[in-house]
Amino acid sequence: MKLLETLKALSMVQKLTLAGAVAGVVLAMTFMVQGAVKSPMALLYSGLDPMHTGEVISELEKRGVDYEIRGEAIFIPQSQRDSVRFALAKDGLPQQSVRGYELLDDVNGFSVTSEMYNAAYWRAKEGELTRTILAIPGVSSARVHIGASLRSGFARSGPPQTASVTLVSSTKLSASQAEAIQYMVALAVSGLDPADVAIIDPKRGLLAGPNVDRLEEPGIVAENQSSRLEQKILRLLEARVGPGNARVSVSVDVNRQRQRVSEVVFDPNSRVIRNRTSNDVSEASGGGAAGVTVASNLPQGGGGQGGGSSTLKNSTESVVYDINETRRETETLPGEIERISVAVLLNEQVLGFDANAEDSAPLMRSLVSDFEQLILSGAGLSAERGDSLTVELMPFQEIEVEELTPAPGLVETLTERYFWSGLQAVLLGIVVIVLGFGVVRPLLSQGRKGELAVGMDTAVDGGSQTLTTDTVDPLDYLKSYTRERQDETANLLQEWLNEDRKALVNE
Repeated sequence: MKLLETLKALSMVQKLTLAGAVAGVVLAMTFMVQGAVKSPMALLYSGLDPMHTGEVISELEKRGVDYEIRGEAIFIPQSQRDSVRFALAKDGLPQQSVRGYELLDDVNGFSVTSEMYNAAYWRAKEGELTRTILAIPGVSSARVHIGASLRSGFARSGPPQTASVTLVSSTKLSASQAEAIQYMVALAVSGLDPADVAIIDPKRGLLAGPNVDRLEEPGIVAENQSSRLEQKILRLLEARVGPGNARVSVSVDVNRQRQRVSEVVFDPNSRVIRNRTSNDVSEASGGGAAGVTVASNLPQGGGGQGGGSSTLKNSTESVVYDINETRRETETLPGEIERISVAVLLNEQVLGFDANAEDSAPLMRSLVSDFEQLILSGAGLSAERGDSLTVELMPFQEIEVEELTPAPGLVETLTERYFWSGLQAVLLGIVVIVLGFGVVRPLLSQGRKGELAVGMDTAVDGGSQTLTTDTVDPLDYLKSYTRERQDETANLLQEWLNEDRKALVNE
């Protein structure tokens, strides 16, 4: 009842202020309780296709599970995450976006021809390979195409098998990763050569496959060659000086032009007879002719003697020679290495000699010579090509190694997890206390004081000296009363003094 009387004694402005303060306290308490009771959200799934994401959200709504969508991720209360995952997996959610050998489960052997079964088989094979490629870290999407040759069963040979893999990755795949994908696809398809598998990135072009060396840019060739040589030289040196005590820098200059040169070289000292021709001519001539008689026709040749005769012989020879010739056609493709420059810096502090000693210079030259021979042999440098090598021994600056950060303890883990929620609860508690003790209590106190003031006014009427001060200190009340009503206080004191004078006179 006293509370109701106190509220009735407040003015309209005080009542509105009190109502707002009470509402603020209730809201602050509500938020504080929700923040303390609300379970933290945990990741359920991320990176799903929009269609499969919709299926998961629909199932969460049916089960009455609270969820939040942040970009491509779905978050649910951490306390329900594991149970929801098992329940969704039981219902086959989320469904695989790529289907593999399960395609063959729907194939009916009585109504499917061999061509239809072969098509379903290769689709299943492509789906299984796509799933494996999607498991590679960094690969966001992939698709496999197998060029299956549908040849006749009576043919002894057919066209070679080919395949292509199109993928999108967040980071550029290295040459070894692309080669690994080639071998994986080739081993899954019988008769497929890994070199015939093309790995294609729509943003970065051809990563591996037929003629990839021809299509590779000269800058990429130089970068790859430099990296391989640096790693090779560094492995050789660290076996002697230890890890971290050698620095290697390799610069590779490559040709960026395409040239084709044709030349023919004749050797005059290498004559070879190709054809030899001989021609012999004989001519006979004589004096005046004798008469023809019976004696000249007899076998004994007893004919009469005639005039003198002569014979002329002529011999000619023609020889055709071939000269040895050499024909060369040289084609220079972009990316051919023209020059290699290698710079090596070694930490002399780990080599086991004093650089300030008298005999340090010969020992240093000997070590440098040994390292140069090792690098020249290991890196395959050629002086004819103009390759250069520089080896220097210098002390390395010591780098302060930071101490390993220990694993967070229980207190740090709890602080990290519940710090912000605890801070939020403390701030809301402070707000509640401020509103309660700074607004509500003063308003109620003013209401009680007003009620007591009304009681005083009725008690001090006509010079009555009875004060109803059951709950208020009389001294404090008189002080405040004299300050607020000085005239009435003076009149009251005057009446008291008059009464005292009358009492003295009567005595």
